[in-house]
Amino acid sequence: MAIRTLPMELLEQEDIPYQVRQHQEQQYTADGVAQDLGVPVAQVVKAMLVRCDESWYVLVVIPGDERLNLEKIQAATGAGRVNLASKREVEQITGYTVGAVSVIGFRQGGILPFVDEEVLGLEQIIISSGRPEAGLALSPDSLMSLLQGGQVGDFCE
Repeated sequence: MAIRTLPMELLEQEDIPYQVRQHQEQQYTADGVAQDLGVPVAQVVKAMLVRCDESWYVLVVIPGDERLNLEKIQAATGAGRVNLASKREVEQITGYTVGAVSVIGFRQGGILPFVDEEVLGLEQIIISSGRPEAGLALSPDSLMSLLQGGQVGDFCE
């Protein structure tokens, strides 16, 4: 089954090469995607939405085998308080289902991107296509081109 998603269209508009990696079954976790595709979990990047000061949001992209450190995000953003966004907030702001959030194509604009430095050391990454049926393989450099102005740092535990 061929799928077509907004992240695919955005990659094509920017002339960024990518490869569709179809899953055997719907996947909602980095571990599940990695096992399904036979790739290291680190390559399946997580797109995490973080609420800052109860009023604005940032996107944090980390390797699939890592855990987000909210204190590091708080320091990087200068926010007084940070929390993971709720399922409802994620779906309202991104337009994606939790577990299938892509790093691009959010419903709401103005979301500042932060990318963990470990992501840039990977040969290839897999981002969500925005649907649980497939991921999109691309280079970390391509990711940074997409996330113009993305801040790079250490954001994992």
